[in-house]
Amino acid sequence: MVYCADMGKRVRWLVQALVFVVVLAAGAWVRLAHLGAPMPMPDEAPELLAAATRAEAMARVHWPEGVMAQVTPFHEAAACCAMFLGQHEGPGGARSYRLFVFVLSALFLIGIPALGLRRRGGVFETADGPLWAMAFAAAAPALVWHGQMFGPFAGQAFAFLAMLVAARAYAQWPGYCAAAVVGACVAVGVAVDADVLWVLVALLPALLVGVGWTRLCLYWRTSHVLMAVAVAVALCAGLAELGMWGGAPDLPRLPGAPTDWVREPAWRAVWLCAGGLGALAWVGLTVWGGWKASRRWARLFSVAFPCCFVGSLFFDRGGAFAVPLAALSPLMLGLAVSTVPSPWVRGVLGMAAAAFLTAWTTWALAVAWRDVPAREAQREAARTLLAISAETPERQGVRLRVGTDDPRMCAAAVWPLRTSARHVAYGAVTVCDDADIVLVEEGRLAGLPPGVWRLVRPGVIALGEGRSFRALAPEP
Repeated sequence: MVYCADMGKRVRWLVQALVFVVVLAAGAWVRLAHLGAPMPMPDEAPELLAAATRAEAMARVHWPEGVMAQVTPFHEAAACCAMFLGQHEGPGGARSYRLFVFVLSALFLIGIPALGLRRRGGVFETADGPLWAMAFAAAAPALVWHGQMFGPFAGQAFAFLAMLVAARAYAQWPGYCAAAVVGACVAVGVAVDADVLWVLVALLPALLVGVGWTRLCLYWRTSHVLMAVAVAVALCAGLAELGMWGGAPDLPRLPGAPTDWVREPAWRAVWLCAGGLGALAWVGLTVWGGWKASRRWARLFSVAFPCCFVGSLFFDRGGAFAVPLAALSPLMLGLAVSTVPSPWVRGVLGMAAAAFLTAWTTWALAVAWRDVPAREAQREAARTLLAISAETPERQGVRLRVGTDDPRMCAAAVWPLRTSARHVAYGAVTVCDDADIVLVEEGRLAGLPPGVWRLVRPGVIALGEGRSFRALAPEP
């Protein structure tokens, strides 16, 4: 009988390990779709340029504000990763930078089981709870999208999960190490995006209500709190001294139009909250967790989720609140599934939720990638820009003007010329005397002023979001 019990445990462990590998492989595979794209999309282009300034010799003498993002610890780490991998220069060098985001996304999935079981101070009720949470995170639309695109979102999500894991470790083994890790995660988050301070303010009542004042007084040690604060302040001061700081926090603001009060929450519910399943999980955990002292993580999530949701309404695209919303939704859904006593019912509910998330994410990403140029069109755009820049007169660098009011679109055009672009400008094309290469949208070539005539070079420069440009340059 003892032998059969041991065999049963080993079989269950092997099955769980197999499921872990399968879920991780599936989550990693869907995040590889954009890895080798030679041209960046407008949303990721400023972030890529910020990382490239640390890894490549860029001739950035005069670039307008907004074309390149503020350099933060995320960009510094991505630059170090790109330099370690090599082959980050040239029009196809974005792969080396995107690989860093891919690794962070994979680490987010790998770190979910570290949240542990409730009987050990962790989050989930049953042993399959972390696997369900992994599956939901692998298919969550916001996490998949930001795992494909280069940007600090994946790093912020991993830092948020690391903070939760450190808090779980502190709940089981209170000590200086876990407190220092919490402080370090907070410092990195604030250095990357100063609006994280608003998230900390919103999470404070969730901590007080979820854990409970009695429990806090029981485990709270002033020296541990001082350790976390000291580590956070020291790291923030050091990063600010090195010039890797995300700036000052933005003030909350109300949505501009009355329709935004309906459209914005709906967008967050279906995109950031895992297709709306995060909101359903919040309802279930609020009812199940109640005010029972033994279900502290459920109570913590039940208070933190609406605080972050409401806070996201006052920032563009959710701001820093988008990260905890997207990270908490699959965790809450996995916790909600793990509260079901019957294994068969858990399996049916989990498979249904995973199937819904997969279908929803497939459709949402198909819509998001609909206006993205094909790989060959991106290569043609890079070749066209590089060929024209090679024909410009010998000087310290190329002067580029992009006929758009969007700095993101300008950043996408700069990417192939980032090491040679000495002067960059964007806006309405009225004069060309200050540029060697002028990019004008295809539909606006006929409306150019008479004094702006130059030779229209062959080749279409597709920069994403359905916008294509033609290059105007002097005759070689």
